[in-house]
Amino acid sequence: MKRLLLLCTLLLLPGAILSAQPRPRVWSETTARQFIHRYADPDEIRWGDQNNSFTWQAGYLMFAMEHLWRWTGDPACLAYIRKYVDQNVDEQGRVRQFRPDALDNFIPGYACLLLYELTGEPRYAKAVETIRRGFDEYPRFDNGMFWHSARIRQTWVDGVFMGQIFLARYAKTMGHPEDFAEVVRQMQGITDLCGKPDGHFVHAWDETRHAYPEVWSEGMGWLAVLWAEVFDYLPADQPGREALLERLRLMCSGLKASQDPRTGMWCQVVDKPLAPGNWNETSGTGMFLFLIQSAIQRGFIPAEAYADVVDRAYAGLVTKAVVNTDGFVNLIDCSSIGVKRSYEEYIAQPREISTFAAYGSFLLGTGIYEHRLGRVAPDFYATDYSGGKVLRFRDGRIAWEHEAPLSNDLQLLDNGHLLFSTGTGVLEVDRDGREVLRYDAPCHVFACQRLPDGRTFVGECENGRLLELDARGRIVKRLSILPKGVKDGGMAFMRNARKLPDGHYLVCHYGDQKLTEYDARGRVVRSKDLPGGPHSVQSLPDGHVFVSLADRNRDPRIVELDAGWNEVWSLSNADLPGAPLRFCSGFQYFEGQGLYLTNWQGHQRGATQPHALLVGRDKRIRAALYPMGGVQSLSNIAVIPTR
Repeated sequence: MKRLLLLCTLLLLPGAILSAQPRPRVWSETTARQFIHRYADPDEIRWGDQNNSFTWQAGYLMFAMEHLWRWTGDPACLAYIRKYVDQNVDEQGRVRQFRPDALDNFIPGYACLLLYELTGEPRYAKAVETIRRGFDEYPRFDNGMFWHSARIRQTWVDGVFMGQIFLARYAKTMGHPEDFAEVVRQMQGITDLCGKPDGHFVHAWDETRHAYPEVWSEGMGWLAVLWAEVFDYLPADQPGREALLERLRLMCSGLKASQDPRTGMWCQVVDKPLAPGNWNETSGTGMFLFLIQSAIQRGFIPAEAYADVVDRAYAGLVTKAVVNTDGFVNLIDCSSIGVKRSYEEYIAQPREISTFAAYGSFLLGTGIYEHRLGRVAPDFYATDYSGGKVLRFRDGRIAWEHEAPLSNDLQLLDNGHLLFSTGTGVLEVDRDGREVLRYDAPCHVFACQRLPDGRTFVGECENGRLLELDARGRIVKRLSILPKGVKDGGMAFMRNARKLPDGHYLVCHYGDQKLTEYDARGRVVRSKDLPGGPHSVQSLPDGHVFVSLADRNRDPRIVELDAGWNEVWSLSNADLPGAPLRFCSGFQYFEGQGLYLTNWQGHQRGATQPHALLVGRDKRIRAALYPMGGVQSLSNIAVIPTR
């Protein structure tokens, strides 16, 4: 993009920038809050001498803020986006500053689409339709590619992002699938014109020079962000989609090869990391980190092949964040420029400080990395009910698995062994995966628990039996909780169940949509109707109880009941950005951390929502495990405590 005019407030003396202020633990959230505070009026996000705020600088920051809002639930991010849109879209839906004379001016429409999706207000719909019509007469080359602007008769890689990220979301949100063909045409066109065989993209193309010779970091970075995001919108059967997906994999492969081996970052001229004079560039590195981590989470590329790439990229990226004496995070070694003619011209560009583009890219790169479940819970087990296995995750990657059809409950034991249900039984394995205990049931088993006395509690579903096993797997106690006269409770009779310290039992009756407490003889002590279908339960030392409610009333949620079983807290899609919950299944609650919960997404492949979430008592998302290769749909979780 064009060179940004550095704001004088950010041109600080080296001694002031390089202060000894503490470095944030979560860079993305700290940086976002500080940015919102410093630029309280989002219309200030523009060049110093520019009078139009409805263009790419603000649009890209709103794009990044939306992602951070979805990752964290921080209402300040959403409020900031709403403030920006409402200052630029009036009550009649008029967009006072939109000018359809440059692709840079379309990306703010992405934020307008978000507001329409959240509110359904007609004025936002009118605004996005106005922006969409800007493409109707927009200038093109004979090959169909848009000019970068009415006065720049070139196609820039960054301009393809600015226009097509808006159009892809527009096509899905506003119900115009015919526009997906344009998105594919522009993306495939830029691949044909500027794509290199090694996966990189040169900066621009025109009819006289054809492709310009160099791969500029921030320019290719915007294309990387487009490729990371567009598959959320393109239909699975969209012609050309698979070719774009193959290009994504090639792009990731090329970036892996061109990652600076010394720093983990990418350079101003991306594909020449070791060339004389080349230097690490901050904004592009954040964008490439966002692409690769996003592709891992969606299962497009293998985590084991790219995990080290993102780890090293993040470690390098945060070295470019420098805490000022007033605590503000400055970003050094940035570059926002126009098309240059040679390698020498690209590397000779001044290393800028705290450009707006760099803030957007830094939030995307650090945000997606910092809000991975594998970062805040480096080691955990989970049941893949649909995939028929139990998995161990280490640093967000699958480190071990064991066959376990329809597994729905698990417990990490103090000796390091793992106890888990196997669909029609229970299995305990040691650290090496060797069998220690096995119990095979005549019906489905969805509940198991190691008791303080060493016995193993088992809940048999259709039989309605609560069992206790000895160390050899033999039944030493049995209770029947089937209603009188019922011989088969059905597969929905019981899900998770737990024995309490006082000898009572809590049972989730999923089909009857009730939580019931039974005494030591199997008699009902109390029962509570919980619409949605109780799935899992955890009792706390103070007598409170957490219960997950599935989706039988299409309102998946977690509720907390006090000792009298009055609801005192709940978590649902109404509390979380993007309505990520599909089916609240298993969970673990840790005081001071929050709820680690799994989000079962059915038997079909192609999960789109997070498999698991960490959500605090303040209802803020702390981290998530996103769709990834090797996982179909998780139903329960056991986090390994950090010591």
